[in-house]
Amino acid sequence: LSYMGTNIDSPQHATSERSGSETQPGNTGSEAEFSPHFSAVITTSEKETIKAALSHVIFGAAGAGYKSLCVVQGLVDIYIFSEDTTFKRDSCAAHATLRAMGGGIVDLKECLERNPEMELDLPQLVYHVENKGPTGVDRWATKRGLIAYRSRKRLETFLSLLIQNLEPAETET
Repeated sequence: LSYMGTNIDSPQHATSERSGSETQPGNTGSEAEFSPHFSAVITTSEKETIKAALSHVIFGAAGAGYKSLCVVQGLVDIYIFSEDTTFKRDSCAAHATLRAMGGGIVDLKECLERNPEMELDLPQLVYHVENKGPTGVDRWATKRGLIAYRSRKRLETFLSLLIQNLEPAETET
């Protein structure tokens, strides 16, 4: 919440200076582009494997729309949600804004399943196709998780780190 320059329960702009430097002209080899540390907003009950892929700059917050807008405003680098308890409608406005800015909101599980070397388009969320199988409002749930991002380079780096953190957990089971 913000009023006249006062932010309450919001990440402060100072945490996003790294991501802001990414878009500055002439900044080709900055630490920001290659830093494995991210600022992220997540749900307070997010999985430990997701948290492990992030730096210590993690903000817990409620509301998918609010968290998406934190990315739009540049308060955090990414918003990641790995569960299926949010709805597509919660992210559509922020998604349109992020797309206009060069970012987007992608399907988390599809990102993890694709081969990054194939240079495929990112699996952006779609809002006109219902989920097969579920009934009622669950037809419009975000069943496979999501990641909101402003920078494709930061998204790809984060996905690489996330995959590294998931692999040990998968081999133990």
